Amino acid sequence: MSIVTEPIMLNKTGLQIVDALNYIGKQVGVENQIWGFIEDNDILDPGKRITYIGNAVGKVPMTIEDAATGKVNEGTWGDFIEMLDNHPWMVDFNGVPDYRLRDDDYTKKLDGTASDVSNTNYKGGAYAWIRRIYKSETTMGSKRIVSFSFTKHDNYEPIGFVDSDNNVLEGVWIPMFYGSPDGNGKMRSLAGMQPSYNHDTNYEHTAISACGARHRFYGGGIAKTLEDIEIMLCKSSNVPGVIGTGNCSGYNTAATPAGTNGVLANAVLGNGRWFGTTTGKQLNKYFHSIVLGSYQQWMRDPYCLLVNGEYKVSKNYTYDLSGNSFEATGIKLPESGGPFYPHFYKTIPGFGSVPINSDGYKGSTSLGGCDGLWVNISGVMVSLRFGCCDYGLIDGPRFLFVSAGAGAASWYVGAADLLLPPAGVSA
Repeated sequence: MSIVTEPIMLNKTGLQIVDALNYIGKQVGVENQIWGFIEDNDILDPGKRITYIGNAVGKVPMTIEDAATGKVNEGTWGDFIEMLDNHPWMVDFNGVPDYRLRDDDYTKKLDGTASDVSNTNYKGGAYAWIRRIYKSETTMGSKRIVSFSFTKHDNYEPIGFVDSDNNVLEGVWIPMFYGSPDGNGKMRSLAGMQPSYNHDTNYEHTAISACGARHRFYGGGIAKTLEDIEIMLCKSSNVPGVIGTGNCSGYNTAATPAGTNGVLANAVLGNGRWFGTTTGKQLNKYFHSIVLGSYQQWMRDPYCLLVNGEYKVSKNYTYDLSGNSFEATGIKLPESGGPFYPHFYKTIPGFGSVPINSDGYKGSTSLGGCDGLWVNISGVMVSLRFGCCDYGLIDGPRFLFVSAGAGAASWYVGAADLLLPPAGVSA
């Protein structure tokens, strides 16, 4: 199989890029196929900075088909997405699946009978399955090369699919809904509940852990892996601009309950795994999750810290607010402040990319990475991801607030519950 790729401009690292593309082009068979893209950090136009490689070449990107109804068109990526086995389930607290929900109506089981999607007495929660996928990522000069395969190849890793005991998992359960306290000390993923607010990191950790030993914050490696899959599916670094801006501008001081300021309650949305609107005042969803698509509340991610300006990460969902047990990346941000608008993203091997200052921040809400960055290089800062409902188009999958410590608590900060299945268990 000869290499198939779109023309790209090669810099002095071009021979290395050609070698990488030649490897990608040699893979055959559905399970062995490799889908990927090159992100050119020097190109600011969000559509032009993404070039498809491998089996992604020729794919039609996703789009919003009807913003009034939230209908999203998967382009020609439906086969790839189906291989992720991305469907909604009710899952026991122990990470073992109970029963599958209808893709187009979570209030029903597959057999049409009523589900427990909003039942706070249910011994578990609502989650969407993401099958294990292997990822290769490297930065060569100004170019970031990312590719995925469902088969393990050299230099491909199951990023986001490794638990705290370093077991490689069959997949993970991503939260369909924002984490919500149930009054019994547990952080639940259920429809109809108000997302958690005014709580600090340790409170959220206690509430998530109370659900069981397999529960973690949504963040870390899986957040980075799905972020890059979204960029690939959209063929753009401006993901909200392609498949929906969510509730990024829904700030409303008169909203109820008092103090929520426009953060909408968890709700069941139709249209299957995607719901994409452009009003800036509605819940959206990606991969059956409103957490990924709604941009209405910062999600705490304690697996990526900024320690005196240096990124430190956990690759297996270890909780350590000091960062002492985390990997020191050597990647540092030079100054405090914000909002900055990054255009350059550098790879942390085995984790994902992070925004850096490369001769200044040259992006905007519509250029470069298209998402904002706030920085504090003094002390230990716990990442907040995605955005909130009074920040508008600054929000997005790559939005990063590393300017607050673990004690930060406000209406616009919440958390979501990632559920890791036991090793060997799948949907």
